[in-house]
Amino acid sequence: MKTITRYLFLVLLMIGFSVGCKKDTTPYDPEDAFEGGKLSQSPSGSFYIAELHGTFHQMGRQYGLLLTKQIGEFYTEAVTDFLIGEKGYSYEELLALSQTYYAGFPQIFKDYYDGMAETDGLNPDQTKIMASVFLAVYYTGCSSLSAWGDYTPDHMVVTGRNLDLAAANLRRFSKYFHIVVWNPTGFPASVANIDFIGSLFYQTAINNKGIFLELQNGQMADTTNVPGRKNVNHMLLESLFSNTSSKEVDQWFNTSFPSAGLIMNASFPDHATIYEWATYRVVGRQAEGLISATNDFIDPSWHNYPIIFYDSINEGISYTYTRRIHLMQQGEQNKGSISPGKMMEIFDVTIPDGGATFPEGGVVKTIYSVVTQPSELKIWLKVRGYSGWEEIDLKNHFKRID
Repeated sequence: MKTITRYLFLVLLMIGFSVGCKKDTTPYDPEDAFEGGKLSQSPSGSFYIAELHGTFHQMGRQYGLLLTKQIGEFYTEAVTDFLIGEKGYSYEELLALSQTYYAGFPQIFKDYYDGMAETDGLNPDQTKIMASVFLAVYYTGCSSLSAWGDYTPDHMVVTGRNLDLAAANLRRFSKYFHIVVWNPTGFPASVANIDFIGSLFYQTAINNKGIFLELQNGQMADTTNVPGRKNVNHMLLESLFSNTSSKEVDQWFNTSFPSAGLIMNASFPDHATIYEWATYRVVGRQAEGLISATNDFIDPSWHNYPIIFYDSINEGISYTYTRRIHLMQQGEQNKGSISPGKMMEIFDVTIPDGGATFPEGGVVKTIYSVVTQPSELKIWLKVRGYSGWEEIDLKNHFKRID
């Protein structure tokens, strides 16, 4: 129990260990392909984009070699300097938790990391640890707003989301956020995921069918935990490779249940649904053109179930009610003109000024913000304190070859 407590104290960060001897020294040009994969950068150079093709094992090999340098740098800063040097965690502690984390992977992600270990300069155990960036997110924020129909100029969906964490230490690793795009053989969809380099902990992702999924903490409403269920982050990410329509997504949520409460924004090209996803029940909350979510369940049907309702008085440090109301007010004020650019403006407004983004100086930080237009397969990413809004056209990276 003492060891588990120490891990939860980290809240968010676990990454690799000592860099081993490089197994594959094949020279490569970062703008060129390696076994079908390609590494490029966003227009201003703020973010790397890894475009991968083939089986998951093949894509792991591509990823490991293309990002060997960045993985090594991340190791030095995050593991040597921070986790071991500053926090005093031992190799043995980190290794034990990483092995448990890896054991819970679906087979496709085991194959992926096995392939990565062949080329990334780390041994297999060290590569497994690199997967464990986010291990637990407790009582955090996160906000989303989706607009479509009469609220957007072309009636198509525009969605914005904030990833909020009580995690000031994350800021020192902001430059290691990147986008990885998997184009797997044998699956109907390709997927782009925003994460730390070398890691695998889904928070925000979109597939080439225009399905955007992002999660928000729901444990403030459903305090239940169900041990033994599959890792929900892995389940959600895996689902994006198979679900190709809003009907399939809805069926999936109604037949899959998390180990802890979550609130999911599922945005499609022409509408969005908020899934208030408890450990024992799911409600697909819908609206006509404008919908927002933070960290409370608000569908009226929950009044017959044992959940906690938060209001403007009882919202702790998360401002869950305030953030949601602010976003809805911003949406109504901008009805008819919510383009991606306008959504970026909305998510640049801080809570004291009538928005949902956490201001600097508090316990909870807005780590990054994302705006997406699913019909165009575009995202705009802003890592707070590191970058401005960066447009990434995923059509250039979703390239099916099967």
